[in-house]
Amino acid sequence: MDYGRERNTGDTEPLTPAVKISRRAMVAGMVATTAVVFLPLSNSAFAKTSDQDMMAFLLLSSALTGVDIKTLAPEFSPGSGDILSADPGTDPIDIKSDYFRQVNAHGTAASFAKLLQIAKDNRLSKDNIIVKVNASDDDTKFLARSIVLLWYLGSWYEPGDLKNAAASPESVHAPIKQRVLSAKAYTQGLVWQIVGAHPMGYSNLQFGYWSREPRDPNSPLDLFSPAKL
Repeated sequence: MDYGRERNTGDTEPLTPAVKISRRAMVAGMVATTAVVFLPLSNSAFAKTSDQDMMAFLLLSSALTGVDIKTLAPEFSPGSGDILSADPGTDPIDIKSDYFRQVNAHGTAASFAKLLQIAKDNRLSKDNIIVKVNASDDDTKFLARSIVLLWYLGSWYEPGDLKNAAASPESVHAPIKQRVLSAKAYTQGLVWQIVGAHPMGYSNLQFGYWSREPRDPNSPLDLFSPAKL
C-alpha cells in the first residue's frame, strides 16, 4: 500500500516544501522584532532618566528626608565637578529609579518638574531647597511630602489626599489611603534602616541583630569602635 498516496487523498492538501530562509534574513528579522518589542520609546514609562534629573531627584530627596545621598543611592559617585554631573550609579536594587518613575507619573509630572528645578537651582544648599519647597504652591509642596513618605515607607500617598487631610484637622485620625509601591519598595523603606529592624516576612540582617543598639545610617560605621560591635 502506498501510504504517501493515502495521506494526500480526499480533502487534505499535500504539504508544500518550506521556503528556504537564509541565516542573514533570520538574524535581520530577529533584530527588527527585538527593536519593536523591547526598545523603550522616548515617551515610555521605561525611558531612561537623564543622570542630571536623577541627581536633582537625589539632592531633593536627601534634603527632604534628611538622609545622605549615599544611603539613597549606594553606588553614587560624587566626582570632582558640578554635583549635577555626578554619577548617580546603578545599584542592584535601584529603588531610586522606581521612585522617580512613580513621582513622575501622569498627574504629578508638572509639580515634579518644579521640584527638580528647585533642587538644581539650590544644589549647593539643602536648607535652601527646603525653604524654596515650603514657599512653593500647594501641589508642589504636597508632592514633596509624598516623596518623603515614599522613601520612608515604600508607599505612595496621593498629594491630593495629603492636602485634604491637612485641610481637615478633625479627620487627623482617619487613615489616609496609600498603596505599597512594590514588594521591593516594601523592603527598602528608610524607616527600617533607621530603627535597625526589618519588615515582617523579610530580613537581610545578621542573626542576633536585636541585641545591638540601632545605628544611624547617616553616621559612618566605625568597625573598630566597641560600641559598634
